[in-house]
Amino acid sequence: MLFGLVFCTVIALLKGLALGSLAISDSQLLGDVLDASDNFNDESVVKAFVDELVALSHSSKNISACDQCVTRLAVGKSLALLRPELVPRVFTKWCQITKYMTNSTCVSTFARNTVKSSYTGTNFADMLSLMDPFGYDGQLYCCYKESACSKPKTPNVTLSHMWPAKQAKHSVAPVPSANDTFNVLHLSDFHIELDYTVGAEANCSASMCCTPHSSNTFANITSHPQQAWNSFYDSSYMNDTFVKGSSVDAFKNGSIWSPATTFGNYKCDAPEVLINSSMNSIAQYSSDNNIDFEFAIFTGDMVDHDEFSLTSYKMTVESEELVFRDIKNKLGDVPVYAVMGNHDNFPYGELAQENHGFLNYFSYNAELMADLWEDYGWLGPKESQYARKHYTGFSVETTMGLKVISLNSNVWYKKNHYAYWNSTQPDTFGQFEFLIDELVASEKIDQRVWIIAHIPFSSDALPLPAKMFAEVVARFSPYTIANIFFGHTHLDQFEILYSGPGNDAKTIENVVASSWISQAVTPWVNNNPSWRYYTVDKETFSVMNAYNFYTKLNETFANNGAEPVWELEYSSREGYNITWPETAPLNATYWHTVASKVNESVEYNQMYENYAMRFSPYVPNCANSTSCDLNYCFLTSFTVDQYDDCVASVKSKK
Repeated sequence: MLFGLVFCTVIALLKGLALGSLAISDSQLLGDVLDASDNFNDESVVKAFVDELVALSHSSKNISACDQCVTRLAVGKSLALLRPELVPRVFTKWCQITKYMTNSTCVSTFARNTVKSSYTGTNFADMLSLMDPFGYDGQLYCCYKESACSKPKTPNVTLSHMWPAKQAKHSVAPVPSANDTFNVLHLSDFHIELDYTVGAEANCSASMCCTPHSSNTFANITSHPQQAWNSFYDSSYMNDTFVKGSSVDAFKNGSIWSPATTFGNYKCDAPEVLINSSMNSIAQYSSDNNIDFEFAIFTGDMVDHDEFSLTSYKMTVESEELVFRDIKNKLGDVPVYAVMGNHDNFPYGELAQENHGFLNYFSYNAELMADLWEDYGWLGPKESQYARKHYTGFSVETTMGLKVISLNSNVWYKKNHYAYWNSTQPDTFGQFEFLIDELVASEKIDQRVWIIAHIPFSSDALPLPAKMFAEVVARFSPYTIANIFFGHTHLDQFEILYSGPGNDAKTIENVVASSWISQAVTPWVNNNPSWRYYTVDKETFSVMNAYNFYTKLNETFANNGAEPVWELEYSSREGYNITWPETAPLNATYWHTVASKVNESVEYNQMYENYAMRFSPYVPNCANSTSCDLNYCFLTSFTVDQYDDCVASVKSKK
């Protein structure tokens, strides 16, 4: 009885605080519950909290969805401070009882972590114990994780105290040399599907397709629409040679609507044979054309997109090891500088700060990657040790003098629970301090820098880190930062940073910097597999051109199991028909010119979409749909706020 009375008092206070009528500290809440809970077992505590959360969900007439979400966080925080191990049970039960999400999503979101499933409930409880539910933390979480609150205003903070004043010479990029270049390979987003199964359902209604657990429940299946397909072989590459495997009777199972073919499908992640085919095409092209790569960059994502219940610790590690092994086997002595993607961690998308008690959750991956990269000769002992200890970023100097800075983008990923506490602070992970220190050191010795990361800052990032990164880039461009490279979107894209706010600032005079966003090898979803390489000026490390290669995946469906044909898709200098000096790099001014054409012309918008998806059968028709309307916003936005403002402007004009 005592616990019930105190609990009801605490909840009433929480509700009042959510509505702005009361003020109470976490220590008061915790003290009340601590005093009362000693005499009650786990089931009583769980039931009391679940009942209150359910009652809160049923009070929609009296409290807004946003206030409900914030109050849930406060209720959860009081439990997380007292009994964090009960938070997953409480929130999973509440979610399922109220049908707040589907049963499986409730489990994947709130159930506790295990080594067999990438559930994130333990990370949710960690976040609750640290966050301020009634401040910016709670508003931010309820906006991006539950879509219950409007987007809160991004805090007006700065990192400018961390660098010296910008000298005049640092406002001008160094001039490239005369046609003296080298080559750099860019790979991204392999998403190896370890359980890819030839003949499995490739048009599934849930989970990842092309696997033993794929199924189609869209409609009653009476016939197979893909009877012309004949590429059903368990093929592989043995000692760099393609081996056409045994034939699979893909049509014997009448419940399969669209059987998975040998090299993949547009609704599936990449089978290893497709990844090996892409790497084989790179090696073959390099040999046939006498082209050597000075080094390669890999911008993340090795693990597939399957359900969290099927994404285990073992599968995550095995995917990472297999991908890097395959890259090493094909590239030999070519150094590879890599970043981890949002899928390349366990649990999915999570990464904690190093100094708040959760380091042991994620240090395994930094240690694994650092050891592997050092074993392969990609990092020296010093760089490897730093990458092992400080897993949010490391730097390496190439033999030619270029510095490559690798950043772990889970720091700013909107699905990372640890990014939602103390979120008004610009650098809780210490990553920007590391980045700025590296840039300041390079600027002092006139060294140019490449930055590589996985998630672009206007795509799936939180607003404040995006704003901070743009501030850093503006300070150190165009003199020190030569190029920025991302992956993640699976599309062939770019982004431009301008010096002024708003769409009116998107002029050639205001261009500051740009980033390259690489296409993916995985065809998921609706894209042709692709890779690229750059020709790079030896003196300035500016990109002079990019050559994009792809394979038409749909042509492998009915080719009787033959290898895919990889071919040049386009070069970035010639592909957009822009008049541009041969001696000028493909810098932000060049990409501003392209973006302006995309904005002004349906023809260029369509050209951009064709390249973005690599001429897949699913490229939208820009003349007859609204699918292309926001392309200009994406290309000319460098932060979350800039993109959101641009989209709002476009929609207001319709």
